[in-house]
Amino acid sequence: MVKLLLAAIVLLLMQARVAHSFSRHLLHHGRASTERCLNIQNSFATYLRNQKVFTCVGYHASICTTRHLSKGIDELDATNYKTDNSADRDMRKERLHFYLSELGVDAAALEDASFRSQTTMEGFDERFGKSAIKSYRAYVDPKPSRLEAVASEVVDIAANRFARQIDFLAKRHRSQAAEWVRHIDESQDRRTFPLILVLDNLRSAANVGSIYRSAEACGCLEILTTGITPHPNGNGSEKLAKSALGAEQILPTKHFATVRQAMEYLKEYRPNVMLVGMETTERSKLYNVIKYPGREAASSDKLIVENDCMSSPGVALFLGNEVSGVDTDIMPLLDEVVEIPMFGLKNSLVSSFLKCVACSNAIYH
Repeated sequence: MVKLLLAAIVLLLMQARVAHSFSRHLLHHGRASTERCLNIQNSFATYLRNQKVFTCVGYHASICTTRHLSKGIDELDATNYKTDNSADRDMRKERLHFYLSELGVDAAALEDASFRSQTTMEGFDERFGKSAIKSYRAYVDPKPSRLEAVASEVVDIAANRFARQIDFLAKRHRSQAAEWVRHIDESQDRRTFPLILVLDNLRSAANVGSIYRSAEACGCLEILTTGITPHPNGNGSEKLAKSALGAEQILPTKHFATVRQAMEYLKEYRPNVMLVGMETTERSKLYNVIKYPGREAASSDKLIVENDCMSSPGVALFLGNEVSGVDTDIMPLLDEVVEIPMFGLKNSLVSSFLKCVACSNAIYH
């Protein structure tokens, strides 16, 4: 009996929420008068009183709901909200639908999904998802606080931008909802190679995030960051996570104040790795002519790691700052320095791309 009573109360409160939101929505955008909103309240209150189950609960809920809605109406009447011009709204909607149609999105179905998400208990249409529907609503029916900002934009530019955003959000929702799409492999499927990356004072969090993604895809053992390099749970972690897309949570990582401290760690816990710097110098060799150790361990999956100490041979690849490169003070301490030949005038590329090429070559050889 108690469970049924609680279930009835929750249902009535949810219904009250829908009525409240809908009446406020109509009033905000100038498509209904105060009298119209009050009629919505009264109709809902009558509906609650006519419920056959828990009439007492429904009656008291109707009184509370009516008071709640009336309070909301009074608050809106007392506030100087700028109401949306119907012609402006129709223009925004027409241009948005035009650009959505160009992208292959069913604009009419999206509009209907947006309306139903506000006025029914069905939730968000699975064809589009919550984010896409909310983005559609944010442009066509912006909140009063956002109305002035939306009105100040060039309609075609804003509509085109929102259409592309909605298209992306809907596609992302369908991809995440599709059971046959594998967004992440099972942990037991991940293969690890004796390859370690050392990121020496890289400054771009987005760049570092891309390196984490590439390193995870290449099966790197771990990443060591030094100095100002953004790293998980530290400097620039939020921006890094946006481009790493979860790879930073999979790959083991350690941060050191200086690159020399990272080298001391490698000597103690990874004593048999070759230290290879990637930099354009007079002593640099082509990256694909070096014989990299660890091939036997990589091909046989026999990585020997005990108490965080890896005795297997491998490679530690040093990548330096985007402008100044690998620290010149540690160059003499490296076993090899390699470079990727360039056909253009620039002697550097994005570190994440360089790392991916070098890692692939090291693993292959």
